[in-house]
Amino acid sequence: MNHTAADDYRSIDLARIREIIGYPPKFIEEKKTSSLGEFARRFIAHSTFYVVATVNDAGQVDASPKGDPPGAVKVLDSRTLAIPDRPGNKAIDTFRNLVERPGVGVLFLVPGVREVLRVNGDAFVTDDPELLDMLAADGKPAVLATIVRVQEVFYQCGKALIRSRMWNPDPALADALLGGANFYCAIGAEMGEMATAMGIDVSGLIDITNEHYETTLY
Repeated sequence: MNHTAADDYRSIDLARIREIIGYPPKFIEEKKTSSLGEFARRFIAHSTFYVVATVNDAGQVDASPKGDPPGAVKVLDSRTLAIPDRPGNKAIDTFRNLVERPGVGVLFLVPGVREVLRVNGDAFVTDDPELLDMLAADGKPAVLATIVRVQEVFYQCGKALIRSRMWNPDPALADALLGGANFYCAIGAEMGEMATAMGIDVSGLIDITNEHYETTLY
């Protein structure tokens, strides 16, 4: 295996981590519940952005961002969520992981709210027609659905979003990243490799991506 910068550092064990971090106060340790209460249901109903984290048998982790109108994720009961899948890149990383290992973590955000809601549990994928219709958006049923059996529910404090200024973004950051270009021009080398693999030029790949944004969100 080739040497990387990671090889210049040593890992520490849990005892050392606790020595540095310490222990949480009792109310933090006990904040997790095993079901979705009234406010958690409302939080999910208003969430328009969430991240689904899964892991495969090899221990490789995937965190997939999801966005939808409010109410897209359905609370079927206090221990069950239904998450819709929309048209995408067909990579199925999340689904492949869930077939291999059912563990899942979902992080829900509501624009303008600093705190986030975290739900952990196990999950499986279904193509039940009635459920896909229930999860429809823009008049189109979901492609597939992920059923989450809830095991842990808890809120995360707002420090991360406050530090990131998530809901008060600085436009200069985007300008600094993109250098006055659009995203696809800014990642030109990567786009070039993708276009070559697909047998098209970069402008064609940009056109395909923009067309998907306009016509296949749902």
